[in-house]
Amino acid sequence: MDTGFIDLDILVTRIRNTQSKVYFLDAVKAYKSGALRAALCSTWVALVYDLIAKYRELDALGDAAAAAFVQSWDAATRIGDVQRLLRLEASIVEDATINAQLINRIAQTHLERLRQDRNYCAHPAFSAEAELFVPSPELVRMHLVNIVDLVLSREALQGKAIFDLFDVDVQSTGFPTAHPRILDYVEQRYLERVRAQNVVNFGAVLAKSLLKGLPQQWESERAKIVSSLVAVRERAPLAWADVTSAIIRIIDNLDPMNRVRGIVFIANFPDFWPLLQPPTRTALQETVDNAQAATLTDYTILSGLTVPHFRPSLIQLVGELTDDRLEQAVATPPLIDLWPRAVDRYRRSGSYRGSEAYFRDLITPFSGRLDTQQLDQLLDAVTDNGQNWDAGGTPGSLHAFLREAGTTRPSPAARDRLYQELRRSRRLERFEDALTLLQADGWVFPPLPQEEVE
Repeated sequence: MDTGFIDLDILVTRIRNTQSKVYFLDAVKAYKSGALRAALCSTWVALVYDLIAKYRELDALGDAAAAAFVQSWDAATRIGDVQRLLRLEASIVEDATINAQLINRIAQTHLERLRQDRNYCAHPAFSAEAELFVPSPELVRMHLVNIVDLVLSREALQGKAIFDLFDVDVQSTGFPTAHPRILDYVEQRYLERVRAQNVVNFGAVLAKSLLKGLPQQWESERAKIVSSLVAVRERAPLAWADVTSAIIRIIDNLDPMNRVRGIVFIANFPDFWPLLQPPTRTALQETVDNAQAATLTDYTILSGLTVPHFRPSLIQLVGELTDDRLEQAVATPPLIDLWPRAVDRYRRSGSYRGSEAYFRDLITPFSGRLDTQQLDQLLDAVTDNGQNWDAGGTPGSLHAFLREAGTTRPSPAARDRLYQELRRSRRLERFEDALTLLQADGWVFPPLPQEEVE
């Protein structure tokens, strides 16, 4: 008999579920006493119990495959359907491999061998005629070690169910919208509770959505998908190399109709550019270089402004956009490189209603995204044109825009210019809310000119 019992005693400490530990200890006690057939039977019981416990954990997380098995098990238990329970017990390792994906194929092979050996021990009829199956101590010990290594010591990690859960979740109002919160959320809800291979598959599915528009229902959630893929890169670094390889294969085999998507993807993940095959880089570059302002319909290509290789051609393209096309470009969503064109067009408004429309269509989409210099440009655009500062909707629009800027404020000099022009044109009262907001950080109205004081 093997005397290295201490190893098994230490093995017990790795078991996560308390009740599974009790069943496993029964197997260890039988093994130590030399009751090897009883040890194998108890080992199988510990495995089945632990798998069912893991199914219940996954059921609580919304795993459909786990829920189906638990419902079948509980229904058979309630009515005392022993035959059905035996069938479920016999198929649990296969179900855990194929449906719930709790274990992989190699683990399935080891655990099915345990089930066969347990059957030889519990059912003498399974053995050859007049021959009693006597497992060796080494065989029993191997099974004891295997069930701890492969199942009892592991968390109940989700398999393919992650995709169904994410599909519903990302479209729900409960999914975060702020990038930092998405990183934490995806890590905690998905990456920490998914098998390593499924993390790779998860990343590939996210990339496929961005590059091919599949599934279609994720199209309106593009920003969330991008942040979720960033979460895979930053919070699951061990899987990222395999994810990268999968993404490169997708980009290198993109259909021509999806090349603009490839350009947008590179804008979000520029590290992929040097990893692409030369013909792929050529195709993407030519797509950018040959884009025409007069026929442009997919304005997401302008995301490539952040990529050095694409920027020169796209800067020229932006300069060629008509006012109508500029409005469409700003709306999909606005890129900060479009701000100079947008604020200049607003500055040149030719009527009160036109001014209000330009503020709504060209300025408001940049809400919360401008720095101090750009806010200065906005205030100057308001004061440089009477069609702007005297338009009925300007005071309210400007106040709302400045409020959304948060702690970012125009420079004191720009605020002074705004105040002085409004005072000169006798419009201070109309802009009272905006001016009060601009005073929140300690800015005070500039003094009156000396000639007015006198």
